[in-house]
Amino acid sequence: MRHRLRSLPLAACVANQRGLTLLEVLITVGILALLLTIVTLSFSSTFRILDLVAEDQGRAHIARLCLGRMADELVMARRQQGSPWIGKNAEQDGKPADILTFVSSSHQRTGPNMPETDLTRVLYAREGTRLVRFARPNLYALPVPEAQQDELAAGVVAFNLRYFDRIPMAWIDEWDGLVRSGLPAAVLIELTLTNGRNEPRTYVEWVTLPVQTS
Repeated sequence: MRHRLRSLPLAACVANQRGLTLLEVLITVGILALLLTIVTLSFSSTFRILDLVAEDQGRAHIARLCLGRMADELVMARRQQGSPWIGKNAEQDGKPADILTFVSSSHQRTGPNMPETDLTRVLYAREGTRLVRFARPNLYALPVPEAQQDELAAGVVAFNLRYFDRIPMAWIDEWDGLVRSGLPAAVLIELTLTNGRNEPRTYVEWVTLPVQTS
């Protein structure tokens, strides 16, 4: 038995094949633009967070390098006649800007038979927003070598030092080797750095000095 195919009216075919209206196109474009804006803002926020994290990590790395260098020289500090340990309490712009100078046996000899000593006179100080280190290596060489200056960090807000005295068993703000017979038992270093957003952060290092009997 044959079935006769029924043809649809021409108007119905045309209606089924019609395109999008202008309103539908505008709605579609608006949705796509909204999605693109959301994705762009999400990526921008992610990259901004990554930049901030990298900046903070870089600041922390610089602080740790400074504190590590100071700690290495402090543990090798020596009592030396004529070159006393001097730790002075100071301020700049209302913030700590302490000064510390001492003799350390951290100088590396350039040769086994060279007429030089391993003693170095070092000085740490805050100059404005910089932490600087001055060093006079080979302390008793003739002629007297020139002092070397290094900028250890920028963006320094505060540089504070405290010293632990064994006699009263207390922390003090200054240490005058001209009137004290020995070195402090420990040194507390507080270094405050700021970033591009003017957000200060303080990094702390505790350094224990070896006991010296002579």
